[in-house]
Amino acid sequence: MRGHTGQVRHVVHLPGGRQIITCSLNSSLRLWDLKSGTQIEEDWRDENDAVWSMTLSPNGEIVASGCNDGKVRLWNVGTRKVIATWTGHSEVVCTLCWSTDGERVASGPWDGTARV
Repeated sequence: MRGHTGQVRHVVHLPGGRQIITCSLNSSLRLWDLKSGTQIEEDWRDENDAVWSMTLSPNGEIVASGCNDGKVRLWNVGTRKVIATWTGHSEVVCTLCWSTDGERVASGPWDGTARV
């Protein structure tokens, strides 16, 4: 699978096992078909910030992405659109994790803090 022009940082499998989402330092998320190896529709973009981290909600409906600008963006997998943007970090958000109940996202940036 080729398409990203920057380093691919994370990959998540969608429920059903037929598709994955990748995120990259080229400021995009991409949806891929595993059988054909092709990208599905256009890149997912919001602003122009490198995407360093990503995690899929337990129900498979929302992706949280951590960006170069210190923001966490929530994406609706079905519409491929940002549904919320969280601020509060001063540096790159390099790790994310959903709670098992899907109610919270923990984020860890380079600034030595963590937020839930």
